[in-house]
Amino acid sequence: MLGAIIGDLVGSVYEYDEFVNKEINLSKRLSILTKEKLIDENSFYSDDTILTIAVLNAILNNIPYEENLKKYCLKYYRQIPNTKANHFKYMFSPGFIKWCQGKTDGCSIGNGALMRLSPVGYLFNNEKDVLEESIKATKPSHNSALALDASKIMTKIIFKARQGVSKEILKQQFCPEFTLEDLQKTNTFDSTCLVLDKCLHILFSSNSFEEAIRNAVSIGGDTDTVAAITGSMAEALYGIDDNIKDIAFAKLPKSFQQDLTKGYQKIKNIDRGK
Repeated sequence: MLGAIIGDLVGSVYEYDEFVNKEINLSKRLSILTKEKLIDENSFYSDDTILTIAVLNAILNNIPYEENLKKYCLKYYRQIPNTKANHFKYMFSPGFIKWCQGKTDGCSIGNGALMRLSPVGYLFNNEKDVLEESIKATKPSHNSALALDASKIMTKIIFKARQGVSKEILKQQFCPEFTLEDLQKTNTFDSTCLVLDKCLHILFSSNSFEEAIRNAVSIGGDTDTVAAITGSMAEALYGIDDNIKDIAFAKLPKSFQQDLTKGYQKIKNIDRGK
């Protein structure tokens, strides 16, 4: 769960340039690979973090996913962080806001279906429940075959990694054929669930959580969400260094911190067989 949030924070300061520029700035993309600090001082959380917490809170309190997703969107969509790095009008996409306001049906193929789902992969303790809950958490706003299939793949990987399935076995099952260098040179902004294949390649070609996040941002495009999706799975595969966790945790509102603390305690209880 913090894996998604850290990806959101790291990618946040790169997204705007990728969104508006027509030409790929390769040197800026690659700068993340050698930057000393993973999380910038002016980094900020966005919709990826807010909806991750919405799903987590729904699970912890047995609240329907649709109810909580709409509640968190309507509460936070105008609360833009006070940072020069953020140039967007709202926290959420116009389409998602309209869905939350009841103005449109939830049939999106957007990658917002994926960036919020990590709590499902962590807080349920058998594959059947994980897959069923991933559908429940996705369907209200992203009732499309692409989004539903991608959601099941992502949460399944998180669950299997938690169960100790090795990276090599997961790679054989799920890794698509890309090269990181080609993605860095050619990837463009894509806000659909098709980005999952790129996230999977980045995940399985990395050797640590931090490397996975840096590589995710280095391909550009929708940097915060690509890194959030990748980070969701990389946390389960590699774990996260405590110092990175502490930096990310300190950037969050107290209520988000409280839900994360409860969520990770529940994971410990699940892993102990309680």
